[in-house]
Amino acid sequence: MLEYLGFRAIAGLTGILPGAWQYAIARRVSDGCYLLDRRGREELIGNLRGVLGPSAPPALVRHEARGAFRSFGAYLCEFFGHERLCGRFIDEHVVVLGRENLEAALGQGRGAMFCSGHYSNWEFGASIVAHLGYPITIVVQMHADPRVAGLFVQQRRRVGVQVVGSQHGAKGALKALRQNQTVALMGDRRTGGPGIPVRFCGRQTCLPQGPWRIALISGAALLPTFMHRRSNDSFTLEIGAALQAPAEGTLQERMACLAQAWADRFAACLRADPSQWAAFRSVWYEETAGAGLETPSAPAGEQTCMAVGGSTSEEAGK
Repeated sequence: MLEYLGFRAIAGLTGILPGAWQYAIARRVSDGCYLLDRRGREELIGNLRGVLGPSAPPALVRHEARGAFRSFGAYLCEFFGHERLCGRFIDEHVVVLGRENLEAALGQGRGAMFCSGHYSNWEFGASIVAHLGYPITIVVQMHADPRVAGLFVQQRRRVGVQVVGSQHGAKGALKALRQNQTVALMGDRRTGGPGIPVRFCGRQTCLPQGPWRIALISGAALLPTFMHRRSNDSFTLEIGAALQAPAEGTLQERMACLAQAWADRFAACLRADPSQWAAFRSVWYEETAGAGLETPSAPAGEQTCMAVGGSTSEEAGK
C-alpha cells in the first residue's frame, strides 16, 4: 500500500510542478535515499567498484554512486511526467544514433530486438522508438501489487508502448517479431531462471537467458541499445549494430557468444559514465557463476525486460 501511494504521489506531483522544481526535489530526495538506504548504497558502490576497478579512489566511487541515485530520481520524474518528454521534446532534445542499424534489421523481415541495461532513462528509449513510428513491445515482470503494476503499464501505454508480462514474455515477443516489429528486453539483471555465464568488467557473473534465446530462435537481429543523459538533461539514443552469433555450435554456446558480446558493449558504456547505472543490487556472483544455472537472482518485483526503455517498480523502490 505505501509503495503504491508513493508512486501515486510522484505521479501527482509531476502533473502540477514545473520541470525545474521536479528535478530539484528529485535531487534532494535522492541524496536522502543515498544516506538512508544503506543496503542499496553499499551494493551500488560494490557494483561501481567493479566498473571502475579496485584501485579507484573511494571518494570517486562514492561520487559516482551519489550520481547514480540522482540519475534514478530524475528517471522517475520523467517516467511519471511523460507529458513533458513529448514528441516535441524528442524532436528538439534527443539525438538518435544508429537508426540505420534498426532499418537494416527490419529489412530482413524478422523483427528487431533492442537489448539494454538499467542505464540512464532506459524507459524513455521506448517512447522515442514509438515516436519514430516503430511499433514496440516490452516484456516486464509484473509487480506483486496489481495496483502498482497497473500504474506502470498505464504510463507505458500512454506513450505508445505495448506491454507483455514475463509469464507470456517469449510468446509475446515472438509474435511481435513475426510481424517484423521491435521488441525490447533488459540484459543486465536476472529475475529468476537459468542464466548465461559471462565476463563482465573483468569479473564472472551471469546474465538472463531471455534476450539471447529469443534472438536465436526468432532469427531477429539483436541490437545493443543504450540511452545517454547529457549534462543539460537532453538525451542520445544509441542503437548499435546487430551482434553476431556463430552459425555453428549448440544453442547454449551460441547464446553465450551473444551474451558476451553484449556484456562487452555494456561494460564500455558503463566505463564512459558509471553514474547513470541504476544497479542497487549486486550483479557479480563469482562464487557460483561458473555453474551458470545456480547464481542468485534479483529480488522479486516488477523487473523490466526492456532494452531501450522499460522500467521496474522493483527498481523504483530499489
